[in-house]
Amino acid sequence: YMRLCYKSLTYNSFDSTVESAFEPIFCIVDFSVRWFGVAFVTTVLCLITSVVVIFYLHILPYVLRTHSTLYSHLHVLYGHYLLMMILFHYYKAVRTDPGKPPLQPPGVPLTSLCKRCILPKPPRTHHCSVCKNCRLKMDHHCPWINNCVGHFNHRYFMSFCIFMVMGTIYVSLSSWVLFNDCFNLGEKVARMYITYYVAYPRNPLFDIGPTLSKVFSVSLDEETKIRHPSPPNTCTGKDRSYNSSVVYLWILCSAVTVALGLLTLWHMLLICRGETSIEKLINEKDTIRLRKRNVKFVNPYHFGIVENWKMLLGFSNWKSFLRKVVLPSTHLPDGDGIVWKS
Repeated sequence: YMRLCYKSLTYNSFDSTVESAFEPIFCIVDFSVRWFGVAFVTTVLCLITSVVVIFYLHILPYVLRTHSTLYSHLHVLYGHYLLMMILFHYYKAVRTDPGKPPLQPPGVPLTSLCKRCILPKPPRTHHCSVCKNCRLKMDHHCPWINNCVGHFNHRYFMSFCIFMVMGTIYVSLSSWVLFNDCFNLGEKVARMYITYYVAYPRNPLFDIGPTLSKVFSVSLDEETKIRHPSPPNTCTGKDRSYNSSVVYLWILCSAVTVALGLLTLWHMLLICRGETSIEKLINEKDTIRLRKRNVKFVNPYHFGIVENWKMLLGFSNWKSFLRKVVLPSTHLPDGDGIVWKS
């Protein structure tokens, strides 16, 4: 009996044991993601709105004031083009169903059954523990779109990521000069304080120390404050709001550029290899398993980098690329997500 107990505890692989041990945690995470998905989408929309408002109020007037008419017009057109593409692809990624397998796929040989749905599961289909459904060519469940990334919205997700990175780079570069001025303002004022207040400690004409102490919290002794009365505060709330807005805009866009840029590069690499995030893990295990048998693993869904991108984006030539990729398009991806060529 003891031997049977030992065998039952050590029969499964280490990965299966760890997965079973953390199953309660996975359930809690899935439950949280399901209910907080709307909050994530609202957060994305609020952040995009804040960037657009600050750009209109502070960055765009600076561009129009400091550049030529032609450059300003190109600036405005490019910025609004990126905004249009970001909003369009984000909306479609959120609202488009990634695809569910039919109950009885017509004319398709049964490859496997979903252990949770107990339904036929076509190739590249996986079960989402958050949506509680199987998804065609499932890549992952993204809380930022409150939806799975699958066959019918994979293009929208990737296009949103690419255009969002382009947009944050554009805003970061456009606001760099203003950010540099606002961020270094405290250092410049401190330098002015040292120059004027120390060099001319008793000259009321150069007495800006008390003013700076109010604006930038520069500590002065009480005797100095009495000896040098403070002039009125020249830094208004509007100035502080302007400085904070520009600094917030640049830091937010730069952080998104780095974080989302790395994620986008990762997904682009997977597309170049003809894999999804889930398939990468499966293919790595198959590669190791076949290597022990001196057999080379070949991904049946990898048709070359260019062909992989054509299949994802749904274009066949440069004319269709301009119409379906460069401009907003609602065309369907190649195939039905059930039958795959190999």
